[in-house]
Amino acid sequence: MRAFLILILAGFFAGCVTTIPPQSVEELREEVRMGPSSIIIAEHEIMRSFPQAYSAVEINAERCFEVTVTMPSPQNPGVRVKPVRYRAESLMTSETTAETSMQLDNKSLDPMPDGGYYVLLADIEAISAEKTRLTLYGVLNGYENVHESILAWAQGKNDECPRFPAGALDQTLTYHNP
Repeated sequence: MRAFLILILAGFFAGCVTTIPPQSVEELREEVRMGPSSIIIAEHEIMRSFPQAYSAVEINAERCFEVTVTMPSPQNPGVRVKPVRYRAESLMTSETTAETSMQLDNKSLDPMPDGGYYVLLADIEAISAEKTRLTLYGVLNGYENVHESILAWAQGKNDECPRFPAGALDQTLTYHNP
C-alpha cells in the first residue's frame, strides 16, 4: 500500500476571513485545501475493493461515531463538563465514490449546521476493481486516532472504536449504536 500524507502547518483556518467552522462537507474540503494548521489531508491507496472498504468504514463509523463523550473539566477534574454529542453520516455519492463525515454537536458557536460542526471527512473512491483511494480531511489535534481507525477499517485490519479526543483521561463514552 502506498500512503501519501500531507500535513498542513499554518494557523487554524488561516487565510480565511471567517471564524465560522465549516458548515458542510464541501466547506470542510475547501478549508483544508486552503492550508490551515491542525487540519490534515491524508491520501491512502488501499488494496481492497471499493464496496468492501466503504462498507467497513460505514458500519464502523455508524457504530463508533454515534457517541456522547463526557470528560472532566481541565480546570476542576472533579467536575464533569457538558456532554458532547458526535454524529456520523455515510453517503454514496456515485457508484464508485462515497463519503463519511463526523460532526461535533457543540452549541458554543453559531451558526451550527444540522448535526453539528464538521470535524472529519473521509472520501472513498474506487481506483480499480481491487484498489480504493481513501482521502481523510479534518481536525488533527485530538483526532489522530480517529484518522488511524478509519484507515484500519478501510483496510479491513480491525474494527475497534477509537477514544476521542485522543489523550483525554477519564472519558465516559455513551454509544448510541452499539
